[in-house]
Amino acid sequence: MIIEVLSDSTRRVDEGEKKDAYLTIPKLSAYILLEQNVIAASCYRRCEQGFQLEYFAGEDAVIELSTVEATLQLPDAYEGVQLESS
Repeated sequence: MIIEVLSDSTRRVDEGEKKDAYLTIPKLSAYILLEQNVIAASCYRRCEQGFQLEYFAGEDAVIELSTVEATLQLPDAYEGVQLESS
């Protein structure tokens, strides 16, 4: 599993070249991209057909990480982070 934080300066590379390279790793179970300023994530999760993209957002979002027998309460990833005002 790989988790990255997106920023304006890295977004194009993280969602493009890096994602494409990471998804070729045979044992990669998930590639998670966390937004920098809002509680939201994109998760590319391995399935039989390749990778499936899932979106998670908000204070109640939970990402199940079954390959490592864990869950990520998405707000926990942002603890101590100054988020943009709505």
